[in-house]
Amino acid sequence: MPLHIRVDPSPPQQPPDRSFKSVGEMLTDDLRKTILSGSLEEGEYLRQRSLARRYGVSEVVVREALRLLEAEGLVETERRKGARISRLSAAEVRELWELRILIEKLLTLHAVPGFQAGDLARAEGLIKVMNEERDPVEWLSINREFHNCLYRPAGRPRILRFGNNLRNMMDRYLRMSLGVLQHFEVAHREHRMILAAYRQGNALLAVKRVEAHLQKTADGVVIFLTSQRK
Repeated sequence: MPLHIRVDPSPPQQPPDRSFKSVGEMLTDDLRKTILSGSLEEGEYLRQRSLARRYGVSEVVVREALRLLEAEGLVETERRKGARISRLSAAEVRELWELRILIEKLLTLHAVPGFQAGDLARAEGLIKVMNEERDPVEWLSINREFHNCLYRPAGRPRILRFGNNLRNMMDRYLRMSLGVLQHFEVAHREHRMILAAYRQGNALLAVKRVEAHLQKTADGVVIFLTSQRK
């Protein structure tokens, strides 16, 4: 399954740092998507040599990709055994959601004053696409970009990256619950309420709605995960 260079599809108003992704970046993206899709079980080992052969890259490239995924919390390294898909308890998931809510509230507070017409158009377009998507993996990818669209105007790139790492860790469990509970319509309604507050320029209302949206989602994920692991 050799990798091929492709143009980054980021929107024109928010150009990426460079036009092409490296082989290592594409490998990391593909492994991340595979993990988030649920194709790999929690605790399953990721063998460097096997991955190198499968993707047609060196083990050095694979090792770097696994290191990045470990930093995101998707992979954990066990001494003398190698890297494996991480497994979080319901309590750990709840704790990480609490941190994520704090971070996204902060980003929202700073983002609303800098939100522009182009940001609004981009967010509205993403909502329309999400409303028609029912595949959990694809929906989560669009959802991730929607929230990033809301938070980028905050001008806090380091906080945004940290928040995205938390989101990557949580999306795997959100995908599990979405696939079973089908909460798409609820999320769609709440997204529109959040965007309405942005449109009004009301930062405090936007923060309140973001917190309510994320807390409801977190509660649903924790309840679902707890029921699955009894």
